[in-house]
Amino acid sequence: MLMRLTTYVFVTILFSLSACSSQKKLANDPPFEVGKTTCQKWVGGLAESGTGMLLEIPISNMATDGVVMHQAYFRGMVTNLNLENHEGQKIAKANFMNKKNQKPDMIMSGNSLDEVGNQAPKQKEKFPFDLSPDQCVISYMEGNTVKYIKIQGIKEKRPLIYQ
Repeated sequence: MLMRLTTYVFVTILFSLSACSSQKKLANDPPFEVGKTTCQKWVGGLAESGTGMLLEIPISNMATDGVVMHQAYFRGMVTNLNLENHEGQKIAKANFMNKKNQKPDMIMSGNSLDEVGNQAPKQKEKFPFDLSPDQCVISYMEGNTVKYIKIQGIKEKRPLIYQ
């Protein structure tokens, strides 16, 4: 009985410690400054081109050595960040593409053996941050360490509709 209780306590402590280490902590002093961040929905001119959301984050005073933009977390979505120069201004851009229109190739048959090659549906991962619609978190690499900062007050521009 004592052995079972000891094992139970040990396993409980182990799980609680592992849960703490998986939480992402926000950095207080990033090696760059963030300007007025905007987002803009876009719609492609053809059904195949899809829809999405473009997040633009102006970056200034960035240390050039050892800092690399990584990912953006916004409205329940995650995508990679690309750092671009636009008229001398660095802008981190994240293009969140909606995949609602993309249907996977599936074999539908009365014979279950014909359906063996179908992919199982992917489980949606739990979003790691609790954010309001005007907030995002970006991750960046500083040396070999991934760090996170929260950006608030994101302004939404009018949708861009391609024809």
